[in-house]
Amino acid sequence: MQINSRELRRARTRTLIQLAGLMEKAKLLETFHIELGRDMQKDPEMKESVTALFKGLLVLKEMGESGEVSLQLFALQGVKELKKTKS
Repeated sequence: MQINSRELRRARTRTLIQLAGLMEKAKLLETFHIELGRDMQKDPEMKESVTALFKGLLVLKEMGESGEVSLQLFALQGVKELKKTKS
């Protein structure tokens, strides 16, 4: 099966939307004072919040790559947290 560029763009967009949903579910938007609907690229008032969130994501990436945390343990704990948010 060959995937064309349109299908790849749609798959990428779907994944990015799902990631944003996870960030909202984890309450990262509240923690970093990011309001839905604000343009994070053009609104100068959003710069500090966005750069703080970006640094936090980089720290998480470094933790995952370093072996400092168990990704399997994170997955198990994540399942429990997701179940809590559904109730």
